Amino acid sequence: MRVFVYGTLRRGQPNHGWLEGAPCLGECRTAPRYHLVDLGPYPMLGRGGRTAVLGEVYAINRRLLARLDVLEDYPRDYHRALIATPWGRAWVYLRQRPPAGRRLSGGDWCERAHPRP
Repeated sequence: MRVFVYGTLRRGQPNHGWLEGAPCLGECRTAPRYHLVDLGPYPMLGRGGRTAVLGEVYAINRRLLARLDVLEDYPRDYHRALIATPWGRAWVYLRQRPPAGRRLSGGDWCERAHPRP
């Protein structure tokens, strides 16, 4: 199984350690049907926008998915959905109605504070 991460679980971000031991399959963008909101310390992803969100796909097992569910407060705060990636379908954590915040039309939460060269 796989998971698509778009915020604090990405490489170089504060929660990346939760993915220790999980192989990174690569970076990709979602289909352009989401909105990404910057809440400062973390982002929230919701359906219904026109943004293709940048993230990384990791190969995980059920045990790691259960640990990520704890981090993401699933199913109370976030829910999961399967999305298409170049490596097959992957779980992604979504909010039905992200709170007000700065929308990131470029789709890259990591870019907002530390632009790539």
